[in-house]
Amino acid sequence: RWAAHLTAGAKKYEKRNWMKATGKEEYDRFKESALRHFIQWYMGHTDEDHASATFFNINGAEYLRDKIPGK
Repeated sequence: RWAAHLTAGAKKYEKRNWMKATGKEEYDRFKESALRHFIQWYMGHTDEDHASATFFNINGAEYLRDKIPGK
């Protein structure tokens, strides 16, 4: 399901678009989105795959964490 989420994102934007994120603003956006999707998953929302979106955003934040000075 996570792979399907990545594939859909690659079709909508471009392959590995999320890897272009470089700064604290994107890092914060990944974290906020992860929390939002986690809450939606926890509450049982089924309008999209919130579990996969949570994984995607945590992965994005972790990818950026080591690239941002002071993180």
